[in-house]
Amino acid sequence: MNSKKRFRKTISAIIAYSVCSISMIMLNKLIMNTYKLNFPNSLLLLQNSGALLLIMLAKSAKFIDCPNLNRSVSMQWIIPTIAFVGMLFSSMRSLELMSVSAQTVIKNLAIILTATGDYWLYNKRLNTGIFFSFGLLIAGSYLCAKGDPWVTPWGLFWTFVNIISTVCYMLNVKMLSDRVGKQIGRYGPTLYSNLFSLPFLLIMGHNEFREFLNALGDASWEVMILLALMIFVSAHMAFTVFFCMEMTSPTTFSVVGTLNKVPIAILGILVFRQYPDLIGYVGIAVALTGGFMYTFFNIKSRRGGNDKTPIIERGDDNMIPPEKEPKCLV
Repeated sequence: MNSKKRFRKTISAIIAYSVCSISMIMLNKLIMNTYKLNFPNSLLLLQNSGALLLIMLAKSAKFIDCPNLNRSVSMQWIIPTIAFVGMLFSSMRSLELMSVSAQTVIKNLAIILTATGDYWLYNKRLNTGIFFSFGLLIAGSYLCAKGDPWVTPWGLFWTFVNIISTVCYMLNVKMLSDRVGKQIGRYGPTLYSNLFSLPFLLIMGHNEFREFLNALGDASWEVMILLALMIFVSAHMAFTVFFCMEMTSPTTFSVVGTLNKVPIAILGILVFRQYPDLIGYVGIAVALTGGFMYTFFNIKSRRGGNDKTPIIERGDDNMIPPEKEPKCLV
């Protein structure tokens, strides 16, 4: 591949990943809050089914190399699946009960718990700069919650449930990938998590399905278009993540993931007209600065030979640890 073609593919990969990760959150909020289709289990069932269907079609067409399900791995995937379902459900609930900007900022606290888990499980060194960024993340989250009139106690509760379940999922999948990575392939975590989440979502949402179908029958064409877009984006999310991973370095990918939080916070304020107070704006700025500083010091630590593995986030919180480091370094 010549340099110009590689550059175009790299830009395309970054744009595709950014658009999917940003639009996933905005679509969920629009559908649940603006158009009042507040059926989180039904929406998650559609999203995960769409992602699973796309993976199976790509596998059948041999666009991707994805090994068949392994019984031994399946048994080990129960705990990550529970964390995965908890992560997605709590994200939808917190998104319903607070502003997009506040949720985006406060969810950044997952960085602290994940880094702590990496320290205990993988001896990943935490330097002074990283600890300083943690302080900014905590201070910014506090100020954001205090200065945002759209933050509710239940919204905070579900956000912290989301943080804990996200970290549990991340660390569990990372440990499993170390043990069974060769058996499941690059797309294994996405396949196993989406497939095994379906029974849980069916059980959790059995009381809302009839009401959801009735609501769909009365829905406008705008809602149906948004639902179709939501399923499309969710299905393609994992592919844009892996495409971006393959075309960029861990450094570039980490920076893109951090930068994505800025338009999410701004669009959340403007689209849904959920304006924070002055102290809320200060909190957003402080927390986002903490996120950038963490990315910077994490990259610096990685270049020092401490850690070669990036932590990859999939849009609405579905974090995917990569099987291996991307091939092309940009």
